[in-house]
Amino acid sequence: MEEAQEGESCPMDVTPSMITGLLEVLKLWKGRMDLNQLAREVGMEPGLLLRVAEVGRLLGLVEFSDGDLVLTKSGDSYTRRSSSGKLGMLRELVPNIEPFRSVIELLDKKKGPMTVSEINEHLRLCSDEEQLEAFKTFLIDWLVTTGILEYSGEEEVFRLKRKRAKGPVSSAAS
Repeated sequence: MEEAQEGESCPMDVTPSMITGLLEVLKLWKGRMDLNQLAREVGMEPGLLLRVAEVGRLLGLVEFSDGDLVLTKSGDSYTRRSSSGKLGMLRELVPNIEPFRSVIELLDKKKGPMTVSEINEHLRLCSDEEQLEAFKTFLIDWLVTTGILEYSGEEEVFRLKRKRAKGPVSSAAS
């Protein structure tokens, strides 16, 4: 699997379902399509489409080539997976890009739950309540949906999801 790019940040208005939709359309067009034609095909504002395509690039699922958007091997693999397989693949790729990497590192370092406001105090991504609410939704869309974080609506806190042991449960009685 190709590695996701590091250092650049995912725009907060892009969702995993937008990435999936983009990849599915590209797959229908044999894995390559002109960006202008793609914008017309999906009926998406070109600026938003470019941001979605950029996130796909950061995740290693698409690349830009001569004005076209092209599925990578990872992107093609993504389109062939079930919904749970797609989530699993995103679970592996998402921690490699910002701001997800920083959120995960912060929660790991704090070893406890944090509100979106507390996360923002450390990362300084939002300047007002409206942006903060969008950031919370963004974290839920990406990190809760992929199973990296848990969110308690009652307490309004995020925490790293505990990893469950894999494999059969052993029994003391044989």
